[in-house]
Amino acid sequence: MTTSIPPDNVAAGQAGHIEAHNQISDALASQAEQLAGIPGITAGTATLVSGTVNVPAGAVTADSVILVSRMSPSGTPGHLSVPATNPGSGFTISSSSGSDNSVVGYLILG
Repeated sequence: MTTSIPPDNVAAGQAGHIEAHNQISDALASQAEQLAGIPGITAGTATLVSGTVNVPAGAVTADSVILVSRMSPSGTPGHLSVPATNPGSGFTISSSSGSDNSVVGYLILG
């Protein structure tokens, strides 16, 4: 779903900003078909408890790619993985360390 950005009006000292805004809007409108093919992206954070966390996420499909990254280390950080996905329900993030209590960021692609 692509929505167009409405044209903006020029305010004093804002002519360059308004022109850029309108050019971006025009570019998005002209590329709407290509942009529609980009998979949905969902982002969030979760906190590991003893090295694991189950993340509720209805956006997960069987074809989703889930990327994880440590945001704030806590405890003994380990290697992160996503060992389980449950389409329509969510996924699990695990650490190789059972004492990893880090905050982890995730992106769900598709």
